[in-house]
Amino acid sequence: MEIFLFSAFTNTRLFLIHALVVIFSICLHEFFHAWTALKFGDTTAADRGHLTLNPLKQMGPMSIIMFLLLGFAWGAVPVNPGALRARNRHAPAIVALAGPATNFGLFLIGFFFFGFLSTRIWNLVENEAAGESILILFLLLGVFNLFLCIFNLLPVPGLDGWNALTEYVPRLRNVHSEFAKGVTIFLIFLLFFLADDIFELSRDVMFFAPDLLSADRGSRQEQESSPGSQESRPGELPGVDVSVKTYKNSESPLEIYAGDAIFTGLPK
Repeated sequence: MEIFLFSAFTNTRLFLIHALVVIFSICLHEFFHAWTALKFGDTTAADRGHLTLNPLKQMGPMSIIMFLLLGFAWGAVPVNPGALRARNRHAPAIVALAGPATNFGLFLIGFFFFGFLSTRIWNLVENEAAGESILILFLLLGVFNLFLCIFNLLPVPGLDGWNALTEYVPRLRNVHSEFAKGVTIFLIFLLFFLADDIFELSRDVMFFAPDLLSADRGSRQEQESSPGSQESRPGELPGVDVSVKTYKNSESPLEIYAGDAIFTGLPK
């Protein structure tokens, strides 16, 4: 297993964008847990300083270390379900779902701007490296946040989907029997097996954005219908087994690689 931090020496730009997107997305997810809880009268998270985007507070040192080592991270915000239920019986579930809702909002931002700018960026930015960085930023913003939204909604203990579900099926909170413990362990293992598939789905959804929103959608559709078109078919790079989607205008080409060329250190 490769150390994720080492990718900073092979592709510094990608590492920095990756880190920015992941850390910001997790911190904003946790911020809205805390903010929503405060709106429903639970000051626990606010009193402990979680109304912030500070990764040291929202993620903690161990999560940051794991991110640098393995490329994944997590966050946590303390809440008082009893105080929330006293104000509104649906409040704990709403607070639990506030995080995934935040990720879905960030996904929509990434999807729109990645698709919209996929060909228009060259009319806005003269520097090709800057244009590519902007597109990669929105691409990863969409991919990561759709992944985080779906992942956190899974009904697995410890995730937001489970916390919301147990508000309406209270008996699930009592994990005392051996059968219940076995089911919990099974769900956690299933979660790890599903992670790659969820990431693949998130990536595929994002690569649909340029087809939907790019300026030369019509011309590319015409190219795709032409048997001789090379730009619309999957291609290969020497030594890199990835599929390639190319979006061009008259000024500058951009190649987006759906694989390790961009997603270094991420699940495939």
